[in-house]
Amino acid sequence: MFRSLFSAAVLAIVTTTATLAPLPVQATGHGCQTVQFPSGAYAHTVHGQAVPQRSQCYFLSVRPGQLARVRVTYGPVFFSTTHTNGNFQNVEFRTVNGQLYVYVHTNYQGSHPYGIEFVFV
Repeated sequence: MFRSLFSAAVLAIVTTTATLAPLPVQATGHGCQTVQFPSGAYAHTVHGQAVPQRSQCYFLSVRPGQLARVRVTYGPVFFSTTHTNGNFQNVEFRTVNGQLYVYVHTNYQGSHPYGIEFVFV
């Protein structure tokens, strides 16, 4: 009986801790990181390191027809998305379907820190 109560208490603490600590990015099966917004937020910024040898990929689950704004907040990077044509540092568009992929690129040698902001209204 003591063991059951102890396990339940630990589970409650772990669950509460996990709920309070935001997890901004998690890996997907496609090699992309899933962007998770904090509860109630409509804007979120992710940070990363860009290298010219490969793009960094982010996945967002969105509602079709939602107004989206994506922009570089800092760093020598640009991005492309599955819902737009071209490369951008700042773009506003309506989402096409429920899956938005954003690919961050750089043309500069070395590793460069960057920030990308996602806003949905």
